[in-house]
Amino acid sequence: MAAFEISVNGERRFVGEYVKAITLAADWVAHRQGERISVHVGAGGHGEVEVQYLGADLRPGDEISIRVLAEDEDRPEGLPETESCSFCRSDKRHIGSLVAGSQVAICDRCLVAFQAVVTRSAALPIGASIQELGYARCGFCQKAPPEVAGLLVRNDAALCPECLRACLDLYTTSDE
Repeated sequence: MAAFEISVNGERRFVGEYVKAITLAADWVAHRQGERISVHVGAGGHGEVEVQYLGADLRPGDEISIRVLAEDEDRPEGLPETESCSFCRSDKRHIGSLVAGSQVAICDRCLVAFQAVVTRSAALPIGASIQELGYARCGFCQKAPPEVAGLLVRNDAALCPECLRACLDLYTTSDE
């Protein structure tokens, strides 16, 4: 299987196989009166994707390079196996798809439910809340309010809107 190396401004940020998606996200950050540009990679085997944040606050002139590695170049060990969704605690045997980061994982059902909350003002799942202040940080990117607009929190796991979008992109890509 092909392996890839992704660098940001000449600094290697990712080396691995099973790349599912590379996401560039540009968000308007009101308190900064400017855009925040981030790059993420989703990697993992069938049904599991780990999101890694390779760079945030990219500026004009920054360079992102993607290189296909030769067969004999160094490659990392496999991803650690994630056992359950951090938000609903469903076991991986009862989940259709799981997007996993280094500290949290979110299942397809929680992604769809949180997307409905954000895009259609649907009711929050039982036990979930939106936190605009407090101690919680996004389990994927480690950002906290006011750096992000708010966090979706359930069972001590938190997700920011940017990471929700990145996870949904990865979930959609893994189903294709």
